[in-house]
Amino acid sequence: MKLINLNLQGGVVYEPMMEFIKNHSLSTDIFSFQEVFHDAKKTRPLLGNVQPKLFSELQNILPDFNGYYAAPVEIDVGGLVIFIKKDWVVKKTENLILFPELNNTEDENDDSYFSMGRNLQIVEFSFSGKTYKIFNFHGMWIARGKADTEKRILQSEKVKKIFDESKGARILCADLNVSPDTQSLAILKDGNRNLVEEYGIITTRSSLKNRSEVVDYIIVSPEVEVKNFEVLTDEVSDHLPLLLEFE
Repeated sequence: MKLINLNLQGGVVYEPMMEFIKNHSLSTDIFSFQEVFHDAKKTRPLLGNVQPKLFSELQNILPDFNGYYAAPVEIDVGGLVIFIKKDWVVKKTENLILFPELNNTEDENDDSYFSMGRNLQIVEFSFSGKTYKIFNFHGMWIARGKADTEKRILQSEKVKKIFDESKGARILCADLNVSPDTQSLAILKDGNRNLVEEYGIITTRSSLKNRSEVVDYIIVSPEVEVKNFEVLTDEVSDHLPLLLEFE
């Protein structure tokens, strides 16, 4: 099976992004996306020229997939989406609220700036008699960097608890917005496999960000048999696509 994870940046790089997804749909079984808008009435100016109906447009180019949209807590920041091939049996979908929306400060140096209102999407499916769960997550964004904060550590603890208490083969796909050397990441990879680390990935950013850093991750439970993992070089967002082949 093949899975691609990508923060779509709201579709700012629209035509190359859509072409990339359409082309890879022929060989991919699961897509996990962050920052996808669904009939958005407004968006935050700092996000750029995003596509307000991106989820519907993705459905149109993925006719062989079922799309599952997890609405964000804060409606103007983009939601989480998982697309799965239609011939697979989806048993359950969840959209769990980890942090409610709060009145964020306007001070970018404050940890609460644009950092609250986080949800975790889970899609459970079966294939060849085996149960899988895909966890899709977009971690807190904080203007002053990707280091640990109390809220980010609490965020990881919440995700890890849900991940560990789940059954079956589990895959966490995420733009975590944290650096590889943080406690926030160490919590999530404890007892699991951080494929970005294992495969020596040095950046998950495209040249559109003009910065080399790792912020996107795929973490798998021991039940997942990894065949291959790589970061693709396609420039279709300010993030790079992560490709996982597994059983």
